[in-house]
Amino acid sequence: MHTIYIHIDEDLDQEGLRKLKDDLLKQAHITDVEVSDKTPHDLLVEFEEDHVTPMAILREIGRQGLHADIMTG
Repeated sequence: MHTIYIHIDEDLDQEGLRKLKDDLLKQAHITDVEVSDKTPHDLLVEFEEDHVTPMAILREIGRQGLHADIMTG
């Protein structure tokens, strides 16, 4: 498993965040998505790196009309 930290530019309410999380979890090889109430612009996405790439995850978020970037630290 591999985890990436993603920042979303748009302001999403709790319903929007829940929908995004649910939609991502429906994608093959994404195993977990964590969202914090304290940092609603940020997601932690766990995925199987042998089957999906971080860029594919960003494309999926983009298909939902959102703008996101992978954060490094």
